[in-house]
Amino acid sequence: MTEPWQRLPALSLKQLQYFVTLARLRHFTDTADRLAISQPALSSALRHIEAVLGGRLFNRTASAVTLTALGASVLPHAERILNVAQSGFEDMRRIADNGGDGSVRIGLVPSVSSLMFPDVPRLLAERFPRVRVEFHDHANDSLVSLLEKGRIDFAIGALDNSVPSILEIHPLQEDPLVAVMPADDALATPSGLDWQQLDSRDIVVFARGNVRRLVVAMAESGRYKFHVRHEVSYLETLYGLVRSGLAIAILPRIYTTHLHDNALSVVPLEQPSLTRTIALMRSRHATSPLVDACFQAVLSMFGDRNATE
Repeated sequence: MTEPWQRLPALSLKQLQYFVTLARLRHFTDTADRLAISQPALSSALRHIEAVLGGRLFNRTASAVTLTALGASVLPHAERILNVAQSGFEDMRRIADNGGDGSVRIGLVPSVSSLMFPDVPRLLAERFPRVRVEFHDHANDSLVSLLEKGRIDFAIGALDNSVPSILEIHPLQEDPLVAVMPADDALATPSGLDWQQLDSRDIVVFARGNVRRLVVAMAESGRYKFHVRHEVSYLETLYGLVRSGLAIAILPRIYTTHLHDNALSVVPLEQPSLTRTIALMRSRHATSPLVDACFQAVLSMFGDRNATE
């Protein structure tokens, strides 16, 4: 953190708000109306930002407003500053109104809920009883975006190529891929399943995420002859297709934690055995002492849990 008396750039939060709003709406009149300011005031603020940053942020024509390369690069940083500032203002208002210590925003992919609950809420309630804890469940790609923009403080998600190196990563556990099929299927054996045994079978996967990308790539490689026939968004739809005998599901094992259905079998996938890494993630940018204390408490809890398993 810089010293509080260190000279800062001559940019205000309102000016950054003007820039971000125009970047989203791409229209001067709509932006001025949304912000309840005049167009000359908006133009003046943008010229000031461009002067401070040393380059044009927008290409302006009679019919369109588009971001320059500099504008596109600056936008995520401006969004993060505004989100962190808004969160800080809300915490200060909450402290003034209720005497609380602030809030912490935790993201998660829905599949890891069995890792989070009930232990994480209990831990934070015991350690930080005056803190308001928010949980936000999103797809993995959305979690990464929210972390980069400062809209959540830390998250538990899956590592893949979409996770940028600018995030601080703490691996928690490996989550192998499994097949879920009707219990009376000829392949439903507890000893495990070779991927090539899926040849000619129809497969269902989730429509988004790294598992879909991996399975589709394997199907298209020519080495395997199974067919990704269905792509769905929800777990019950996936299980419904399997119960109907229309497909075999491929998904991370953690999704099957609460699957108690004698009509379905969970079979390990081998040769190759593929896993995804579940990790605790946060931005490398400075956070408040409160957020850092909560992050370290959660990280320590998972470390203790893994040591005893």
